[in-house]
Amino acid sequence: SNQYFETSPDLGDSSKTVRMWIIGDYGGGNTNQANVRDAYLEFNNGKHMDVLLTLGDNAYDDGRDDEYQTTVFDMYPNIFRNTVIWPSPGNHDYGSAHPITPLGAGPYFDNFTMPANAEAGGLASGTESYYSFDYGNVHFISINTEEYAYNYTFPLTVTIDHLPAMLTWLEDDLAANTNKDWIIAYLHATPYSRGTHTESYSGTDLIKIIDGSVMRSTRDYMVPILENYGADVVFGGHSHVYERSYLVYGNYEAGGTYPPDSMVINAGSGIASQCAAYKKSSTGPNPNRGTVYCVVGCSAKTGDLGSDNQLDHELHFKAAYELGSMVIEVNDNRLDAFFIDTSGAIFDEFTIIKDGTINNAPVAVDDAASTDTSTLVSVKVLLNDNDCNGDSLTATISTGPSNGTAVANGGSIDYTPNSGFSGIDSFMYVICDNGTPVMCDTATVAITVTPGFVGMADMLSLNEFSIYPNPFTNSFEVEYEIASSGFVSLEIYNMVGQKISSIVSQDQKRGRYKYTIDEFQIGPTTGTYLIHFNTQNSSIVKRIVRL
Repeated sequence: SNQYFETSPDLGDSSKTVRMWIIGDYGGGNTNQANVRDAYLEFNNGKHMDVLLTLGDNAYDDGRDDEYQTTVFDMYPNIFRNTVIWPSPGNHDYGSAHPITPLGAGPYFDNFTMPANAEAGGLASGTESYYSFDYGNVHFISINTEEYAYNYTFPLTVTIDHLPAMLTWLEDDLAANTNKDWIIAYLHATPYSRGTHTESYSGTDLIKIIDGSVMRSTRDYMVPILENYGADVVFGGHSHVYERSYLVYGNYEAGGTYPPDSMVINAGSGIASQCAAYKKSSTGPNPNRGTVYCVVGCSAKTGDLGSDNQLDHELHFKAAYELGSMVIEVNDNRLDAFFIDTSGAIFDEFTIIKDGTINNAPVAVDDAASTDTSTLVSVKVLLNDNDCNGDSLTATISTGPSNGTAVANGGSIDYTPNSGFSGIDSFMYVICDNGTPVMCDTATVAITVTPGFVGMADMLSLNEFSIYPNPFTNSFEVEYEIASSGFVSLEIYNMVGQKISSIVSQDQKRGRYKYTIDEFQIGPTTGTYLIHFNTQNSSIVKRIVRL
């Protein structure tokens, strides 16, 4: 049954992996929303989700009770049966109007029960509008960007004042939770975006002016507090886009308690497999400094480059009008984040490491070689393999060849074909590093074995064989002449021994033949291919390169 609950780990327990799903601007009740949900379920592959964070605009268009039923509860019936939801409100939950309408956000507060009195950890806020909680070694903060006062001066000046009580509580909560390993904050009006909404809007549309003012207020008054206390990741929505920053600090205007510093602490990708994970230290002159900002307002709708902003924010490493959601896994001193698109693939990822290092897996690259029948060839497999940590590597055979023998010999593997065999053989090898823990990767070696000589019978059977042009771009021609009738095969293989296409496989009479082979037969991939031509008495293997 999928109707169950899982109790929370002990406070501060870092031994359990904490898994989260983050969706923003998700309550569309449309195919996009369903596709994002299904892609997440495929990626998650049945693992239990500990925490579900929502980034506001939970129910379009106006946050009415009937909209919550159709766009929220009807969309996630199986998930909600075993998962705790920790929401934050968006402008559409308040009726999509600024300032807040007298109707308020009643259904939002009716449908969700938030821990106003610190029932789940953190500091009591005294209101369900904003709150905090703990799960394992992670401290979470839900911030409400939609309750504010504003001053409007004709024609185009808008000043936003977020609730002073919330800002005071936010700082007090963070000050009381400095012993937590991880701090994750989430809200609706994201502080940094160049998507369908932006904090830098300078046009004359009043609604966009207000939007930009709310986002700037988030940036200039909430971000400094979060960063001063070492927030690790801040999730936002509102802008219907996916954007992800570098590890940054101090990028806001003066006005709050903490002066701006405008730093990109690490301008790398943050991708662990590239040895580029972001690193934070709890000691030193600037402990816990650095935050990654993720805009995930794309779990039901996105903008487009034709009519919206050009996704050119200077703080962002990655940005796209892409539907999807985020998955976060925290284990001890490591946080891994993945943006999952509607195909279920990882569109973006980053890792943060605290007070330590990680051992990345080496990368094994497929190899190819050629030899004559019964002749040994030594393949230097480690030459194109690498380990970004600089660990030493060892190679061993994992799956042997079918038509020969393979023996690991240091950084090489010696292959000897069986007597009389010609064609393509292959084997697999694994490389492992000497790091902690030991990490490994696997690759394939394809060996082309050609006859050692052409005998008189072969010469009588085959007068001429040619391929042109070589290299080629879109198509090439194979031309040959056979001296006697018999069975002929003409096949194309890639460099790992997989057959790509069969051009000829039939009896042919003596004579000259010519075939044009185009991209529909060989596929769109550039690289090196092998042409196998066989008659009853002869065998030829030639390489051809597609540019």
